[in-house]
Order: sequence, then structure tokens, then C-alpha cells
Amino acid sequence: MNQNTDRLTSPEIANLWTHYIRETMGICVIKYMHKNIQDSEIKKVFQTAHKLAQKHLTELKEVFKQEDFPVPKGFDEEDVNLDAPPLFTDIFCLHYIHTMFMHAAQSYSLAFTLSIRKNIRDFYYQCNITTMDLYNETLAVLVNKNLIDKPPLYSTPDKIHFISTLDYVTDIFGNKRTMNSLESGNIYFNLEKSSITKGCLIAFRQVCKDKEVNRF
Repeated sequence: MNQNTDRLTSPEIANLWTHYIRETMGICVIKYMHKNIQDSEIKKVFQTAHKLAQKHLTELKEVFKQEDFPVPKGFDEEDVNLDAPPLFTDIFCLHYIHTMFMHAAQSYSLAFTLSIRKNIRDFYYQCNITTMDLYNETLAVLVNKNLIDKPPLYSTPDKIHFISTLDYVTDIFGNKRTMNSLESGNIYFNLEKSSITKGCLIAFRQVCKDKEVNRF
């Protein structure tokens, strides 16, 4: 049987729907930031990101059309005010798009491994490749502009250590153990992503006209 004639599985439907919503939202933010960015190097990154998001949307719509699946109600021009005053610095925009590519790479990889149909796998395979390329591009710009902050460094261990008691994971009381490298790395990246989120919330609240959304 031709795999492309098989019905979409529930994970495939969920991922396609989710990525359609994400792509439409991403385009709104990218278009707004791109309009206000002055730095030519950063502006070029956003131009590439916009073209890639539009390409993804076209391919997603084609899949929905082939499946007789209603195209989701995503974000559109009604959800973004391109005439709003600048809310972000160029550097913030660069950190934002870099963080988005980080999330996208993880999301596309997961969607790829949860897909069975070849055409869906092919779509996410290409999404992975192009997103990793753009991640590398944004990282290079951050490094060139001396804007990258590295996660915490750890000393090289002198020998192999084994966890021998449950105290390692139940140290709520008593002596506290040293934070391990995995924990410190996760905390670092979560703090970075949280700062981007906070910046977006503060900025968008200033121009949001919907009182209910503002309260949320």
C-alpha cells in the first residue's frame, strides 16, 4: 500500500496542527521585528527566517488540502500591528530569533520521530536541516558581535564517581549536594528563555488593545 494514501495518525495530526499555529504566529513577530531592525546582519537573518516560515506554511496547507483537513485558524495580519512603535532593540530581536530556532529544532526532531508516513517525515526532515542551518547562522552573529554568554563551566573530575545512596535525589533535609552539570545547564538555558519571554510580555502588553488579554 502507498504510505501517502494512509490516514494521518493522531501524533501526525497534532504536530501538523501545532506547527501551523506556531508558523503563523512566528511570521507575525518576525514581520514586526524585521520592520524595525536597523542592523543589516540581523535583518538578513530575519529575512531568511521569514522566507522559511512562509515555505513551511505553504507545505502545511498542501498537506491539509490533500487530506481534506480544515486549515487551522492561525495568526494573520489582524493579529499584528506593523505600525506600532519599536518595542525591542536589535540585540533583543537577535536573541529572540536564536531562542526560537533552538525550540524549533527540538520540536521538529520530536515530530519527525513520531511520524510514520514518508511525506510527513520528509517534511520534518527538511525542517530540521534548515532550522539547524539558521540556528548556526544566528549563533555566528551572536559570537561575531560578542553577545553570546556561555553556560557555567565545570572542573574536569579527577576520577569516576558513582551515586551510592538515595541522598543524591532526596537531599531536601540535611546537607545539600553540589549542583551537577546537567542541572546547571538546564537552569541556565531556562533562565535565558524566561528572560526572553518576560521581555516579550512586557513589550506586547504596552500595545495590546484587548483588555482581557492584557489582564491575562
